[in-house]
Amino acid sequence: MSKLAAYSVDKSSQEYDEYQFTLPDLYRDIAKEELREDDTVREQSLTEMRQWIANNENIWKCRTDAKFLLRFLRYQKFSVPMACEALERYLMMRETYPSWFQNLDCYEAAMKDLYFDGATSILGQDSAGRTVVFFRVGRFVAEKVAPPQGGKFIALLLETMLEWEEVQIGGLQLMVDYSDMDMAIFEKWSTSELRLIMDAYSRLYPMRYNDIHAAKLPKKAVPIVEKLLSFTNPKLRERINCYPTVTEMQKHFEPAMAPKGYGGQVDLDVLNQSVWSRIEQQRDVVLGMDNMEINLDHYAPIWDEMNVSTLSADVSSA
Repeated sequence: MSKLAAYSVDKSSQEYDEYQFTLPDLYRDIAKEELREDDTVREQSLTEMRQWIANNENIWKCRTDAKFLLRFLRYQKFSVPMACEALERYLMMRETYPSWFQNLDCYEAAMKDLYFDGATSILGQDSAGRTVVFFRVGRFVAEKVAPPQGGKFIALLLETMLEWEEVQIGGLQLMVDYSDMDMAIFEKWSTSELRLIMDAYSRLYPMRYNDIHAAKLPKKAVPIVEKLLSFTNPKLRERINCYPTVTEMQKHFEPAMAPKGYGGQVDLDVLNQSVWSRIEQQRDVVLGMDNMEINLDHYAPIWDEMNVSTLSADVSSA
């Protein structure tokens, strides 16, 4: 089966490659202990989810390969009903806002420029299996992160990383250095746009977030960041640790992963080039996601109701 075969063929005629777990034993242990995953549960859950998709008359085209569906099953600890709901929310997001979440092309000059400005580095996996992502916010250029371009850039990275099973199982650890942050990066963002992307990143993409460590947030940026966090999953907010100095934050890098200037020897320029090559390898798969299709007439009112419910829940828990 080709890379894109599972995207656009008729649901009733799809064939599936036999799934093989190829990650190190660390991830098998994490999957069992944290996600309730073993070979039997995985195979049964995939079968049930595929059947649900085949029977859903409002999902017209959808990936049904194991790697894609396992995003949602692992995110929901193999509760098939909850995984199916998460898939629907994800598909609604992509089709309701195509200018934000479709045509995520790493060959696009704007995406490549944003990446090689060096604000975002995917450092790799630590000893606990987490994929560590490092943000140097001061390197974001305000004009380049204006909406929707800035939102698409992070969406591109999330879609790409979700194709990596070590990310699905081990989740992300975020490290954020706010030193020399340019407040202008927020100037062109409306409240509704900020809410859209934060809701997408924390609720609608099936990404598992671990601890978040952040340092040197300017006082004048605190109200904006607090607004951003008000749009995220409350559980995510509980995992954020803030430090007044970068020195305190950098203690949370594992020594072998720490970048130069942050207590280690990792050359981020070299690392970023290597990771970009891996992102390019996923280009056809990420763009192929745009072939998925749902009945928007059916899902539009559900999306509206879902957003109202989410906003009400956030207000009540504030």
